[in-house]
Amino acid sequence: MKKLFLYLLFVAPALFSCENSDDTLFEESADTRLNAALASYEKLLVDAPYGWNAIIYPKGGGTYGFHFKFNDQNRVVMYSDFSAETAAKPKESSYRLKAMQTPSLIFDTYSYLHLLSDPNPDVNGGGVGEGLQSDFEFSIFPDSLKEETVTFVGRKNQSRLVLTKATQAQATAYANGDLAKAVLFNNITKYQTYFKRITLGNVTYEITPNQQTRTIKLTWLEGNVPKNFTTGYYFAGANLVFLKPFVNGSQTINGFANFTWNANPTQLRFSAGGANTLVQEAIKPLSIDLTAARRWWQEPVESGGDWRTGVGFHVNGVDDAFGVKEMKFEGSDYAFYVYQPGGDTNYEVFAPVFVENDDYAIEYGHLGEPPTFTSDGRVIFTARGTFGAAPTSGPAINSVNQLYEKSGYYLIQTSETTYDMVSAKDAKAWISWQ
Repeated sequence: MKKLFLYLLFVAPALFSCENSDDTLFEESADTRLNAALASYEKLLVDAPYGWNAIIYPKGGGTYGFHFKFNDQNRVVMYSDFSAETAAKPKESSYRLKAMQTPSLIFDTYSYLHLLSDPNPDVNGGGVGEGLQSDFEFSIFPDSLKEETVTFVGRKNQSRLVLTKATQAQATAYANGDLAKAVLFNNITKYQTYFKRITLGNVTYEITPNQQTRTIKLTWLEGNVPKNFTTGYYFAGANLVFLKPFVNGSQTINGFANFTWNANPTQLRFSAGGANTLVQEAIKPLSIDLTAARRWWQEPVESGGDWRTGVGFHVNGVDDAFGVKEMKFEGSDYAFYVYQPGGDTNYEVFAPVFVENDDYAIEYGHLGEPPTFTSDGRVIFTARGTFGAAPTSGPAINSVNQLYEKSGYYLIQTSETTYDMVSAKDAKAWISWQ
């Protein structure tokens, strides 16, 4: 111990000497250098004469396009492909550059960027309290700042925001409403059938867009063998852009363009890969996954879990067609609907779940017989009875009547953990399970 103490006494003057010499390493103080760095970052943003095209990748999934034009008065004007309104109408808000744990770019008043983070699920379809897990405060790392491209990282959710310097033509296109022309694609959700098809060249594709995750799935047949391609997408100018190109033989598709939309009759047209196409309705899958219904049913039987949905059935073009989100039980709010396969029991449970005293409770519901699985890939549900004070009218009875529709349902696996259950009668009713 004595030797160690003597050694520390010996080195202490050297350490003290080094600390006192720090101010000789730089001619300016740390605050001065930091302020100069922030000023240089602002200059980079402001000096782009035609603004910046931007893509943000929220933690919750999806890809969203923006156009920003910054000025030196801490104001920014933006367009966004979030909706038809945000694509057509510019919005001005404020921004600032601030020294936090790292130098940061902060969008500090509510803007189109904040729509992705809004905690109200009615705004963006995301989770309660978290939205799409996006950001509006971003850390700046000097090695990610380039003359033509700038990359930021969200401070809360680590969303990646990539800015690319816009050209005059691109800036003019945003001002002229070209982005609004691109988001005409979103009208594809106004087709009443779940299944939709396009023909490009001599190939018919089933097209399945997911506007929340910003993905497009294409399914086609090579002989009798189904093939699938899935990509993320965003909108830029008047185009829908694939994150990765689709190649099928001699056909290469980088996205869609030249959109036109007619509400009556329902017709969405666009071009892709040098060909024009019209989106058409279909009442069953191009290729039926014959084992999907059984897999869907079996998964919670094996795991001991259940299937849940927040919004109930989509019917004839209407989300939450029966209004389950507005249900209450003796003042308790609706949380979600649950389907519990029976497994070795003799009944299935289909019931609303309510929030009571910060916990979930099932107060009533409907019981079903074990379902029938048909050789053509459908599942058919059969009623058995009720439990609790099950209502005889309203959202619950309308939902269960839809469940027991005698034609049954096709199950479409949309991810490793999610399925869509689509009416085999006419494909105009479906429910999403997770």
